[in-house]
Amino acid sequence: MNKISFKCKHIDDPTLNKHDKIHEIKRCKECKNIKNEKCIHSGEERVIVGTWSTIEIDKAIEKGYELQKIYELEHFEKTSTDIFKLYVDTFMKYKQEASGCKCDPKYCKNDCKNDKECKTKIQYIIDNTAYDLDIDKVKYNSGLRFIAKICLNNLWGHFGMRDNFTQKEYCFTLEHITKIVFNEKYKDISTMILDENIVLTEYKEKEEYSKPNPSVNVYIALFTTAHARLKLYELLDILQERVLYMDTDSCIYNDDGSEACKK
Repeated sequence: MNKISFKCKHIDDPTLNKHDKIHEIKRCKECKNIKNEKCIHSGEERVIVGTWSTIEIDKAIEKGYELQKIYELEHFEKTSTDIFKLYVDTFMKYKQEASGCKCDPKYCKNDCKNDKECKTKIQYIIDNTAYDLDIDKVKYNSGLRFIAKICLNNLWGHFGMRDNFTQKEYCFTLEHITKIVFNEKYKDISTMILDENIVLTEYKEKEEYSKPNPSVNVYIALFTTAHARLKLYELLDILQERVLYMDTDSCIYNDDGSEACKK
């Protein structure tokens, strides 16, 4: 059995964080609400309720979280770790080849003395990647690299895409406007008169009437981002207060020469 997602209570520790509207990260919901820097709240006041993947739950418990209550648990009995292996390997190969090597003129000025030295450096790249690259195809190609990168990234976007977008319709008759405004399936309805003949209407379908997008799979999307967050957390856990800034795939920190920074 593979547990997929929890909705539960946790106390203390910054492993499972949440963001407020201005992207501040707080371990205590009460401190977040009053923008307080030093927490003075009790354990019960610091309780947070949310939904997380099991790999994040495991890390949180490892770091000292107290799991108080589980409201909901979803799981799949059958699992796989190579659903997208061929897809990812294919486009990573294209991206690596199209990235060229450091001795490519696109990257630096006359770094190679001759073709043999260039081939040696390319072979080094091939030997140190997990993909079966073709040495004759390792050459910088911005167009191919861009396409390969898009193919690698946009797959996740479709799995995590929202279903219920705002719909827009241009109405030319009163009957058309009435159909939309008084439709019980719609919510958040608004109208704008563009001129004497055209009215722009905007609306969303109510959740119970919204048709799910067949390409959406929230479990794939959530585990992709969960693994990414844990990868970033490994670095943050080492650097601690030395971190100056972080994003989903990067981290800027103060290198104070300590052993933590050398890691």
